[in-house]
Amino acid sequence: MSADPSPTVTVVIGANAPPERLEACLAALEPQREGVEVLVHEGHASPTALRERFPWAHFETAPGRLVPEHWRDGIDVATADIVALTIAQMILAPDWIATVRALSERFEAVGGAIEPGNGLGLADWGEYFCRYARDLPPFPARESLDLPGDNAAYARARLESVRETYRDGFWEPEVHKRLAAEGVTLWQDPALIVAQGRSAGFAAFVEQRRQHGRAHGRQRGANWGNARNVLAVLSSPLVPFVMTMRVARLVFAKHRSRARLLAALPLVFLYNVVWALAEARGHLDELVA
Repeated sequence: MSADPSPTVTVVIGANAPPERLEACLAALEPQREGVEVLVHEGHASPTALRERFPWAHFETAPGRLVPEHWRDGIDVATADIVALTIAQMILAPDWIATVRALSERFEAVGGAIEPGNGLGLADWGEYFCRYARDLPPFPARESLDLPGDNAAYARARLESVRETYRDGFWEPEVHKRLAAEGVTLWQDPALIVAQGRSAGFAAFVEQRRQHGRAHGRQRGANWGNARNVLAVLSSPLVPFVMTMRVARLVFAKHRSRARLLAALPLVFLYNVVWALAEARGHLDELVA
């Protein structure tokens, strides 16, 4: 299962992407795997050839589960004191594990930067900007509730102390709010780097936005009263505009990738429309529950 009988880091990879994405992720991790337990939790079983190429990784298949649910399942069985999270589309920097270890000596919850990878298509760029505009370098090392779960690491003992928060899946906003309430410093450092590789494509990301948006709406709505849920539904037409403006502001402030953003802006807006509609549906679910 791991390269060391007593690993110091467990890496949990949520894998709902095509197998070539997972293969690239594991290949980047392979030279760093000393003292590392690698748990791949995936929605579809990887090809036998891929599993045989990486015999040091432990694979579990759970059809139909979202990445936050894969992360939860991996965290629950992790054995190392540090639990690092990522997804199959990410290419880890050569010093990723070393940086996780170094930062985890100082902080109980750390996140990093997410760069756009090489060879991205327009749909990939749209996905990148929707998800990672705030994680695009440069930015100063800082405290942040918005650590990207796709490039983050936590003290396992701290996660276990808030275990009930992620029984429905490891949704970062809820977990991070709970950790902060318990006095944990959540630290984002650009030295911890991954790059987003090619995604599963336009249709797959639209479906992911639909599933995640609805789950997010249900999760928030469960803690809100009826009046607030109704307000969320009624205000949902404004959400894509607000989200897209926020992305543009973040990217333009960093003085890079502006042309890519302008080219992908219609897709960014469309992805945000899908999210807003799905989130509103989640709030409706709570209203009729």
